Amino acid sequence: MEDSIYIKRLKERLRQNPDSKVFLSLAEELRKKDRMDEAIAVLIDGIKRHPDFIAARLALGRWYLFNDMLSEAQKEYSEVIKQSPNNIFARKGLDEINKRLGITIEDKGQKAEDRQQESIVSSQLTRNISAQQTIDRLNRLLEKIKIRFTYSASANKDKGAVVNRLNGFLNAIKIHFASSNLN
Repeated sequence: MEDSIYIKRLKERLRQNPDSKVFLSLAEELRKKDRMDEAIAVLIDGIKRHPDFIAARLALGRWYLFNDMLSEAQKEYSEVIKQSPNNIFARKGLDEINKRLGITIEDKGQKAEDRQQESIVSSQLTRNISAQQTIDRLNRLLEKIKIRFTYSASANKDKGAVVNRLNGFLNAIKIHFASSNLN
């Protein structure tokens, strides 16, 4: 199979500097070309040189998981958790592996504090997503209101005051969500 120009360039850059982290980009391009075995080999070699490169380990774990190589995926995700205990992507990957294996948290014999930490991380993620979704909805609503005031034929001199009050309201909500996410 003939390499694309981009893959050739990435291979050349990696050949010139074997310690470069460009191996992740090369592996991604190979994966896109359905050359998964070669992509995995490139990642494994790169991770040997850069064992703390979390993004590469996450990619390898994800690809292993996609190919139902669960023990290999579990190894990669566990390594990420060792380096970054609150890494949500690695935790989700491990959860997916456990689901596929039919293992619950209690089956794993996890300590209560581990279960509590997982619960905190999960609720934090949910809260952050919910807060951001709410802020996004409010921003869209505010824009609609501004447009209506701007194009309204009956808009009067108080239009600016109303828009300013709405902006203040939106900022107060943003501050509220930001402070509640810190707790």
